[in-house]
Amino acid sequence: MHSTDLVTELFATCEAETQRLLANFEAAPSCSGLFDVGAVAEILALGDVVPGVEQIRKPVCDAAARWLNQGILEDLCFWRVELSYYAALLACLAQRGESYSPDDMTVMKRLSEGRLIGRSEMPVLTQRLSAAYRSRCGSNADFGDLGQRDLARMIDKRALRGRSDEYDLLVVIMCAQLLHLEPHSLHTRPSLYPQTMLIQAIRSANVNWLPVLAFVCDHWFSLENGLRDAAAECILQNLPAAGELLPAPRGAVIDSEYIGRAARGLRIRSTIALAFSLCTLGDSYAKHHAVLAIG
Repeated sequence: MHSTDLVTELFATCEAETQRLLANFEAAPSCSGLFDVGAVAEILALGDVVPGVEQIRKPVCDAAARWLNQGILEDLCFWRVELSYYAALLACLAQRGESYSPDDMTVMKRLSEGRLIGRSEMPVLTQRLSAAYRSRCGSNADFGDLGQRDLARMIDKRALRGRSDEYDLLVVIMCAQLLHLEPHSLHTRPSLYPQTMLIQAIRSANVNWLPVLAFVCDHWFSLENGLRDAAAECILQNLPAAGELLPAPRGAVIDSEYIGRAARGLRIRSTIALAFSLCTLGDSYAKHHAVLAIG
């Protein structure tokens, strides 16, 4: 199977699984369901650099536009403070939705500018990213001096930790999103930690984290040729069966005291990232090895 055929197949699988995920959440909105949807949305938000992403992203944008209109996104902000980031992300994606109207942002805009959502104990990176998404929805969410901390240094220091869990990967993804929205924010671009996590994923054969980290490192951080080759090699050796998603992260890496995660959303997110990586990292791999052979 050629890489283009595999990407097409992966997109089709992820589109079907994402549609089911959205339908389940819409039928019964919940915190755990929003964490699942959010895991998928956060990788789709980075998909502008990938051709063909709209077939997966459009259903999410259309659903987000409906939820914004129905007041579901505002409600989520009051359930748990961590959900404010996902509400801001989905509100931004909602602008691409078929039924979106700027009037639907009125309530969230008032809540945000009235400092009723998106503040308090949320970490600096989460606040910065939430503010960046809300600003693209016409909402003023300036955090002042709080948003000027050296995020790159704060994130790179995580390399000293003895273990990594899903929150660490979320930090890297959120930083990539912030750089995607604000490409000139050099003080938010870590130079060490994303590559450290990618090396860890390769060595431990963590096939769930691997394509996510390979994709974000290749586009928003740094990825030396040797590490790019190693990542591509490991990705090609751990492809899912036809019509299947990548497996969930193993063991403790899925657990975190900071966020709720469910295996389904993480499997869809990583399989989407796999398709993205084959579109972009696969090209880089081909330059070094003359041909990309799959299957």
